[in-house]
Amino acid sequence: MAIITLTRGSLSATYKLAEMLCKQNPDCRTVAREEIIKYAEKYGMEETGMADTGYMEVKPPQFWDRQAAQRRLYLIYFKASLMDFIIKDNIVYHGHLAQFQLSDVPKILRVRVDASLDYRVQALMSESNYTQAEAQKHIFEIDSRRKDWAKFLYNVDFNDTLNYDIVLNMDKMSVETMADVIFRTARSPEYTIDDEARKVIRDVHLKSVILANLARSPRTRGMELMIQCDSDSGIVKARGLGPILGTETWENDIREVISSIDGVKEVDVCC
Repeated sequence: MAIITLTRGSLSATYKLAEMLCKQNPDCRTVAREEIIKYAEKYGMEETGMADTGYMEVKPPQFWDRQAAQRRLYLIYFKASLMDFIIKDNIVYHGHLAQFQLSDVPKILRVRVDASLDYRVQALMSESNYTQAEAQKHIFEIDSRRKDWAKFLYNVDFNDTLNYDIVLNMDKMSVETMADVIFRTARSPEYTIDDEARKVIRDVHLKSVILANLARSPRTRGMELMIQCDSDSGIVKARGLGPILGTETWENDIREVISSIDGVKEVDVCC
């Protein structure tokens, strides 16, 4: 089974779809954004001010530069947490934007579930007490919000179909048919995780954990570092622009933080 991300509009169908996919493959588990956010507390997600699971139900900050530090920490902690799940299990992640964080992870099947406005309005009305006008307004607000968040966090167009491998239309397909399409595609060679892909995933995981620990430590937070690592050998290389004075302390702080991480056996720091 591949690593699958499910992105939706304002439909609840992805929850059912994720559960159905995991029933077809008992070795797979569903993961939602809320679970990642909760798990990310171990890295210090609450410090970002973006740990509330309902945070993305409002518009993103307008003054992006003022939020640069919080945005950076959020992305680092979220990715490390998501990679902690990926390294352990085959997962079906259902959310909005996670696939944009995983551009360096191979064999990901990126699926978008969508439908026409009429279909979405009728579905929302059947699930709530909204009138047709209220449902339409709510959908427009959700679409606008998710587009803005994708731009704010990842500088990507949420609606660009090139950001997805499959776009499934609920007007034409049942949840069962969509699950069958995804399951068959996930078993194809393009998305089957082989030994080479597993190695890359292990490297990405180690790097994301290193960056999260560097970001959390008061001694290394804010440092702009290039990290290269090999999960098999445990060798990590950290490169960055060190201070003119106190270079030795700078290198020792980096080395000490990275050396404390499981799987790291040797750290090479150079400015």
